[in-house]
Amino acid sequence: MKSIIGISIILIPFFLITGPFFPDLILSFIILLFLSIIFKDKKFDYFNFKPFYIFLIFCSFYVLSSLFADDVFLSLESSLFYFRFGVFACLIWYLIDQNKLFLKYFFYCLSAVFCFLIFDGYFQFLVGFNVFGQELIGGFHVTSVFDRPKLGSYLSRLFPLLLALMIV
Repeated sequence: MKSIIGISIILIPFFLITGPFFPDLILSFIILLFLSIIFKDKKFDYFNFKPFYIFLIFCSFYVLSSLFADDVFLSLESSLFYFRFGVFACLIWYLIDQNKLFLKYFFYCLSAVFCFLIFDGYFQFLVGFNVFGQELIGGFHVTSVFDRPKLGSYLSRLFPLLLALMIV
C-alpha cells in the first residue's frame, strides 16, 4: 500500500497535465490510504507538531468564514476540504521517512515531464504543431499538450519545486 501511495505521488506531475480532476482524485485517494495506514499503525507523530496545528486552526477559520458568505455552498466548496493539503504535507514527510529515495524518484519524474514539455513547446513553436499534431492556438500561442495556453503557468509554478529537489 505504501508503494501505491509513493508511485501515485510521483505520477502527479503527469496527471497535472490532464487537468484538475485526476490530480484531485488521486490526492483524495492517497490521503485516505495514508490515514488508514496511520490509524492502523498508530503513528500519530506525523500530525503532532505545531505547524500542523496552526494549519488546522487556519482551516477552521476558513470554513467558519465560509459559513458567513453570501453564497455558502459556493464558498464551502473551496474551503471545506482544504485541510487535505496539510495532510498531504504530512504524507510527504511520511514517505520521505519510509523511503529515502522517494525525493530522487520524484525529481526524475518531474524532470522528465519538464524536459518533454519544453522540447514539445519548442517543437511546436518551430514547426507549428506539437508531437501529437496539435497546432498553435491563434497562430502564435504555444500550448504543447495543453488545450489552452497553460504551458508557461505549469512550468513556472512547478519550477521552484524542481529547483528545490535539484538542491536536495
